[in-house]
Amino acid sequence: MDNYITRGKYAEVSRRVKRLQEVEIPEVAKAKMLAAEEGDLRENGGYHAAKERLELLGQQLEELQQYLISPKFIEDIQISGDLVTLGTVVKVQDVKTQQVVEYSILGPADSDPDNNILSCQTPIARGLMRKKAGEECKIPTPGGIKVFKILGVRRYVDDRD
Repeated sequence: MDNYITRGKYAEVSRRVKRLQEVEIPEVAKAKMLAAEEGDLRENGGYHAAKERLELLGQQLEELQQYLISPKFIEDIQISGDLVTLGTVVKVQDVKTQQVVEYSILGPADSDPDNNILSCQTPIARGLMRKKAGEECKIPTPGGIKVFKILGVRRYVDDRD
């Protein structure tokens, strides 16, 4: 699977990976070692908490590192901006409620649903793909079928740098 990511998110993930490797994991590893020196590990809450935290941080590091492997930067994709694709912002109107919203369609690493940044793998993004302004589309969602009218499409510009 292709690893699409914006340069801004790539830089953010890189900083987080570096902090995990150089600060957080070493600190927790040291706390675990100090707790282990206290004796009986079976009843050592500090040791077990540090061990669990270390495992969690390790999993987080592994997950984040996947985003950094062979990235394909969204900014480098040739995007016309007249068709909903990865790397576009689509303005839609819910036909039922008349609510207008803009969604940015990006890769999984950039996903931020609270800010209307959708992974291209979400049902809404997949339902909007390959559509043009003026088209209506029916999209199955967990809350039922949504009908959107596409009001506009433009190329995504990352302003996080």
